[in-house]
Amino acid sequence: MKYLPTLALFGLIIGLASCSQDTTCTCEIAGETTTSTCEGCTGDDLEAFEAACTASDAVAQIAGGSCSID
Repeated sequence: MKYLPTLALFGLIIGLASCSQDTTCTCEIAGETTTSTCEGCTGDDLEAFEAACTASDAVAQIAGGSCSID
């Protein structure tokens, strides 16, 4: 019984981490703003979307802009 609260908290954390989420990547270059959305992304899809946004940020910085995950 003394481990029940710890197990419940661990289960809650795992449950929240596995929820799908909508993630956006907003890029601004030369006054133009573009937003990409990954709806319901989880796991590998979310990681790939974030990596693509990071790569876009590197390219945008060359042109004097930036991209960020919102």
